Amino acid sequence: MKISRLSIGHVTIIVLLVIHLLPVWGFKYFPTQDGASHIYNAYVVKEYHNHENYRLREVYELNATVFPNWTSHALLLLLLYVFPPLVCEKIVLTLCIGLLPFSLLYFLNNVQKRNIVFGLLGFLYAYNYLLHMGFYNFVLSMSLFFFTLGYWWRVKDKLRLIDIVVIYILLLVTYLTHYHSYALLIMSLTFFAFFLSFHDALRSMWGYKETVQPLAQRFKDGLTKLKPALTFIGSLIPAYFILFSYYFYLSNAHGTDGDHKGFEWLNDYFFAMKSLVSFRDDHVLIGRVLLVFFAIAFLLTIIGRIRQCAQFRESEEWKETGERLWMRIVSQMDGFLIMAIFITAMYFIAPWSGYSGGWINDRFHLYIFLVLLPFFAVNVHRYVNYGIAGVIIVLSLWHLGYNVHTYTLLNRDITNALSLDGVSEKDTILTSEPGEWGGFSDSLGFTPKYVEPFGHIESLLIVKKGIAYLDNYEANTDHFPLQYKEKEKEFPADYAIIWRTEYDDVAGLEEAYELLDSTDYNRLYRRKRAAPDSEMWGGTTTITFDMQPDDGQAASGHIVIHTDTVYTDGQYGWLTQSERDGFENGPEVSYPYEDSIWGTEDGVFRVALPNGVYEVTCYFSASESEPLEVNLIAGGEKQIQRLKIPAGNEAVERRYNITITDGHLTQVIYTRGKGEHKRWGWSGFTIQSTDGGPNFRLSGETDEQ
Repeated sequence: MKISRLSIGHVTIIVLLVIHLLPVWGFKYFPTQDGASHIYNAYVVKEYHNHENYRLREVYELNATVFPNWTSHALLLLLLYVFPPLVCEKIVLTLCIGLLPFSLLYFLNNVQKRNIVFGLLGFLYAYNYLLHMGFYNFVLSMSLFFFTLGYWWRVKDKLRLIDIVVIYILLLVTYLTHYHSYALLIMSLTFFAFFLSFHDALRSMWGYKETVQPLAQRFKDGLTKLKPALTFIGSLIPAYFILFSYYFYLSNAHGTDGDHKGFEWLNDYFFAMKSLVSFRDDHVLIGRVLLVFFAIAFLLTIIGRIRQCAQFRESEEWKETGERLWMRIVSQMDGFLIMAIFITAMYFIAPWSGYSGGWINDRFHLYIFLVLLPFFAVNVHRYVNYGIAGVIIVLSLWHLGYNVHTYTLLNRDITNALSLDGVSEKDTILTSEPGEWGGFSDSLGFTPKYVEPFGHIESLLIVKKGIAYLDNYEANTDHFPLQYKEKEKEFPADYAIIWRTEYDDVAGLEEAYELLDSTDYNRLYRRKRAAPDSEMWGGTTTITFDMQPDDGQAASGHIVIHTDTVYTDGQYGWLTQSERDGFENGPEVSYPYEDSIWGTEDGVFRVALPNGVYEVTCYFSASESEPLEVNLIAGGEKQIQRLKIPAGNEAVERRYNITITDGHLTQVIYTRGKGEHKRWGWSGFTIQSTDGGPNFRLSGETDEQ
């Protein structure tokens, strides 16, 4: 059975796609610099409003604005409801890698179908430097750029309302994915709309030596050719508004000064094709071969154009039609050459960083040659197409082979670095030194040159544990879903990861922290903790805390708790800093526990306890006029749910039993009320040991003794 060329093409694309996705799914870890951080932050956004995750809310706040860096975070967020974190990242990576060749094939099929073979370059370009940096949004935005431009090219001659709607949907998704690609897309649509219309207008007015139409009529017909472009550009006014609004926001918020790279750096980066180089310089040779490939394609295109013009000038057609030679010299595809030249100029002129972001030159470099692809005219025969496809496939597999070798070695190191045992306690705070480590790889035998694969991998240790990370670089910016609540505040870290570059500088750390575990790459420390204070028990097996206004007095034998009683290690107090109010009944009220502490945001109270079994009795009361709803979590479980406290002075009590295994009882109190009734009230609570008494344990004896 004879297989058609189209079928061969489809099979080739499918096989290449499978091969290029194997590293994503074949390795446990896909080495990137920022990928682990994206997973962690998506998890924090997902879990932020869960009441038990109080540490996350204390350290972070949501940046719920429509900024152009949302797409990959939103994808990870949704996927985390279904899949484990690493699988979620693999799905996003599959989209990043798989969509680029398909977008290029779609783009070329609509713009210059004879060049569709160049779409295979998408497989080579998919494994680029910025992908390994973990810039998933930008890599996704590249595919959206070519999908959108290809769609517009297909419908540009007969634009309907539905086409404008589709284009705007694609523009909006591109904006939400990455601003640089959105800006380049708007500029490209504007340029090509003008260029193509202007090209048609010139052909109409001066394309032929002889014409029966007067000059005025030709000029009028030429202006008519410009009308569709003006109409389309007019429809883009809202898109321009979005473009410039965010640009001015960035300019005002971050200034226009940027960090410019020198010409030598730019020149070396350009000709070494370093936008495809991530961990090692072996890929530079591949990039140089690719650059030669582009240069040959460019020269063959120019030579072919010259030959075509010479043949036309010698033909009878030129004499019969009166067609001017410039119409054969200038083609619609020349617009892509002009656009590539413009992007190249921007590559050399633009700062490397600025406007709240960096790697600007790298982003432009990735677009230069991909935008140029429709300009090429070298595939005059199917065997030439086979040759072009063969060169691209060889380069892609060569490039992929180096990456697979690197991934194999780095996975050993990452597995080693993530084998730390001890970060098991939930709702704590983690720090690391240094905050972003890019050191020597034992398996590679050198320090990865451009990407730091260890940069944020510690984030994978704390996913799904409610742990707030103090070296979260995303929270220090304004273009990620999270920000630190108080950037200047120093939260006391419960755990610390020390990378080996800092091993010799832990003397001060070891005074306050104890070593839990270590690997060849890092060490894990935990803050030393004071033993539970036995004196607060007063020689009994029961302890009672009385919540009082700041000037209130506790009942006899009770420990008074005010709104600002901060937790002291080994004792008790509030862990959260949310605003709390004290409520005091009138002097005629003499019932115990009637005075309360109220709050609208979640309150977290901790008591240091010896491990054991306890019965906890909580007391609640409302004012004369305002009922309350109370919910309480302890030991990670909902102990009290939707308890209605009626208005009045009578106290309501609820009991629950709990087994303490981590040296403290942490209670999270919150309300689901709405409006002015959205607050909780807590009068106090009693803790009673039910398995021998705390004095027995605090005296130094243990169950093992």
